[in-house]
Amino acid sequence: MDNNNFKETTRKIARLILNSQQKMIRKEDLKNVCGSLDFEKVFREVEENLSKLGFDLFSTSFIGQEYYVLTSEGKDDNITPSQYGILALIITLSKEVDENIKIKDLKEIFAEVWDTDAQFLIHSDYLRIFDEFGIIKVTPLGKATMKNIIKDLQLKNLLNIFENE
Repeated sequence: MDNNNFKETTRKIARLILNSQQKMIRKEDLKNVCGSLDFEKVFREVEENLSKLGFDLFSTSFIGQEYYVLTSEGKDDNITPSQYGILALIITLSKEVDENIKIKDLKEIFAEVWDTDAQFLIHSDYLRIFDEFGIIKVTPLGKATMKNIIKDLQLKNLLNIFENE
């Protein structure tokens, strides 16, 4: 393997990830950048380099595609506690009740904050509406945002948190 080509490819991939507006990228796109190089080796090097800068890559799937999302420790300052609560509840419902949550059901559940907090999450691409199916899905960005907030996100645990308040 050409060491210069390997290093240049790892730098190119790191730049793609760091310069991505949403800080996320499809795994398939990264594989294409690697060309004939071993993707796993290149990607491990990219992960190590980003880790030295205080970043992690969160892997998740969305609509049949694998994505990597650039994350760092702590919470996203753009999201309010109320918006985190909405996102947490939608993630747990999608995990434990139905992956395809109906828009009308969420509008009913979040009626008081639908036009403000829920719309912010949609416009910021933490949630994505699929009008043709009448559903909402949590995007890779939404999943990555919650990774450091609540480690074991389960509906019963979330309901217990709200019950104790």
